[in-house]
Amino acid sequence: QQEKEKLPPKGVIHLQDVKDVPIVHAGQQCNNFSWAASLAAVLAAQNVEIKQDFWIDKYYGGDVCLDFIGSPEELIKKAEGEYVLDDGRHVALKLEYFAGLPSNASLLLVPIMSDQILIVFVGGRAELLVGAMWDDYLSNRGERMIDLKELHLLDPLLEADKQRVILDTRSEDLSKVTGYLKVTATEVHQQYWPK
Repeated sequence: QQEKEKLPPKGVIHLQDVKDVPIVHAGQQCNNFSWAASLAAVLAAQNVEIKQDFWIDKYYGGDVCLDFIGSPEELIKKAEGEYVLDDGRHVALKLEYFAGLPSNASLLLVPIMSDQILIVFVGGRAELLVGAMWDDYLSNRGERMIDLKELHLLDPLLEADKQRVILDTRSEDLSKVTGYLKVTATEVHQQYWPK
């Protein structure tokens, strides 16, 4: 293990961050607020304004501080569906949860490269995946390989200037990641609605 640390990159080191990350700040220092704030931020990045207070009410029935944010199934069930925004647009929300971290790193990198933000669950709280560093190289057989080095997260429970958290993929911190979630908001045009 020690030897691996000293090896130079095998190929090209890439560092990429999502552009225009919305400001995210949890209303309270509680895990359930990390979820509401993260969900609101991911939607804001897709031009859908639904405030974290709305999600706190919808999920937890009011302004309560909880350690447990809910199971992935509960989080999905309560958020999915159609919403009418203040500007009159109708949007449908779809959430997909993936347990653990993918063995194929590109499942995390492609969203970053296309400026999409994923929600990552770390030690019971929700954080935003906003960047990564990776080594892109060719294997001995000439196949393109990706060696993920760092995940760059935003923790909505921290102060604005300390929110950026770097998870080194060789550290123990990575074992705290229990899964990640993709949120997609699609505008629904009413003329297509079934009668």
